[in-house]
This record gives sequence, structure tokens and C-alpha cells, in this order.
Amino acid sequence: MTDRTLFLQGGLEWIYGEDVPASCPECEFAWDLDFDDTLKVIRDAPVLIAGQLNGRDGTATQPDGSWNATAYVWHLTDLARAWAERWVQILHDPGSELIGFDPDELAAARNYRKLPTEPGLWALREAVQLLLDATKLLSESAEFLHGDWGPGTVADAMRWLAHEFRHHELDIAARAL
Repeated sequence: MTDRTLFLQGGLEWIYGEDVPASCPECEFAWDLDFDDTLKVIRDAPVLIAGQLNGRDGTATQPDGSWNATAYVWHLTDLARAWAERWVQILHDPGSELIGFDPDELAAARNYRKLPTEPGLWALREAVQLLLDATKLLSESAEFLHGDWGPGTVADAMRWLAHEFRHHELDIAARAL
């Protein structure tokens, strides 16, 4: 895909460096996924993740000290909520800069590893619905300026988010006991 916005290209270079693959080598997410398909990935995630955690312990401590399954639920919840808020921001203040944040610092501040699973699943459903509702208020070509990665479109931001959801679904499945 050669027509990525600077936002998406910046995000991908943050992950991969300058040699950006056409799809994620771990989760096989294609970086040129159609906008409607990105919405489907995000819309379906709460049910899929709830199924992955059904009858399993999402709060189990990981031997390597990494996030547990439930921490990823809270991470996705915060991402969905933050982007819903950003869509409302550009709706009401077009051209304003979207401020980036460090997801690891947010995880530490909220203490993701110690948060419970069931409220996380509820919060994820609510946050995803907020995101989808806010996304409907804009066109997929609506532009924004991200403070870290530059100008982007709603479509490319939703590609970024859909990858986060798809990728972390694998993390959740692998970490729940």
C-alpha cells in the first residue's frame, strides 16, 4: 500500500522501523484492509474476547512479567475510548491536534495487571460502541493531525485500531489460563 497517510506510516515505522511489511507478521493483519472490514474487526472484538476468556483466568500473572490477558482488555478499552474522544474532538474542532500518549504509562497508572476481568469486558463493550458511534459522525476520509505521527484520516486510524484489536486478541488467547 503506497498511499498510507503520514499517521499510519509513522505508526508502522514505530513498530517495524523503515522496513514496513504489507501485513503484520504475527497476526497477519493486512495494512490495506478495507474501511468497512476494519469496523467489523473492532465491532466483533468484544464478543470474541469474552469468548476467549469464558471460564479462564484473565488475571493470571505471566511468568515473563508481561501483561496478563485482562490487561490487554483494559488496553483495548482505553484505546477505543480515547479514539472516540478524538473523533468528537475533530468533529467540534477540525484541525486541532490529537495528543498522543504512552500506552505503557497509562497501563502503569491504571495498574492494568490488577484490574478485574468482568468489568473490563463490560468497559470494552461500552468503549467499542462509543468508538463505532463516534466514527459514524465522520467520513472515512476525514483528516486529523496526530501530535506524534502527523496527518491522518479516519480510515487509517481505524486500520491502526483494528490491528491493535486483532493482534491483542492473540495476546489474550495466549495469556488466559
